[in-house]
Amino acid sequence: MGIILKETGELIGWCASGIKDELPAPGREIMYAISKEHRGKGYTTQAAQGMIKYLFAHTIVEVLNAIALLHNLPSNRVIQKSGFQLQGIIEIDNESYNHYKLDRQNWINQD
Repeated sequence: MGIILKETGELIGWCASGIKDELPAPGREIMYAISKEHRGKGYTTQAAQGMIKYLFAHTIVEVLNAIALLHNLPSNRVIQKSGFQLQGIIEIDNESYNHYKLDRQNWINQD
């Protein structure tokens, strides 16, 4: 899914979901990126929450994962604001990541 700036129609980022083999089964991950000029404005959080809502409302997905490098505080904050709970640290390709999970029932109960 593209993150489009409404005012200009410019593609400023993306948000996606897919299976990441390095994560515990079923391993469905949500991921995102945004251009430097548009960071810190809430666009990534809005996109991530929209993707989560879509996946839990319109698919059979029961659990989502998210990872962020330990030092990437903005990405960790997007994940936390989106309702994910920290599971611990996971090593992937010699890098340490915070590993988060969100299940459908906890997402429903957030409202």
